[in-house]
Amino acid sequence: MKKRLLFGIIVAGFAMGLGAASQIWPTHSPAERIAELFYGICLAPVLTGGSPDTLLSGLFQKPDKSWIDTQSGSFLRLEDSRCTISTSAPYALSYEDAAELLELTRIIVSRDFPQLALDPKAKMGDEALSKGWFLGAPQSPERWGIFHVAYPHWGDSAGSSLIFMAPPAPA
Repeated sequence: MKKRLLFGIIVAGFAMGLGAASQIWPTHSPAERIAELFYGICLAPVLTGGSPDTLLSGLFQKPDKSWIDTQSGSFLRLEDSRCTISTSAPYALSYEDAAELLELTRIIVSRDFPQLALDPKAKMGDEALSKGWFLGAPQSPERWGIFHVAYPHWGDSAGSSLIFMAPPAPA
């Protein structure tokens, strides 16, 4: 009888521990994690003047102004007027994750950058999930915006990129 009681207590404790852990350390999908990094690192400095340092500190820094996020399997690269988060095989986004990231990106654009217009020419073929929202004429220095492309069905060449091209600095 005592072994049965002890076993019941252990099982109940394990179940409660799993439940508590899922609340304390929630797991994000790769798409949610990339959207969080994109907003906090690429967009927040432009939108709020906030520093991306807190999020960057949790990433593995490479010597060339790029970082690796082990949670999403993505690479982040910061340049003067561009921020890119990309994935590649074997850590490329699945079709479902790529579609989720595209929808999260659309929500961010409509909420925080309503002035950006969907560019119907910002496509990378029929097999890729791609959309771009921009202001300014193509190939002009005034062009800026957000571009998402994912090609999950390309096998060893599968990957994705979420790019923010910052608006030109006021003259």
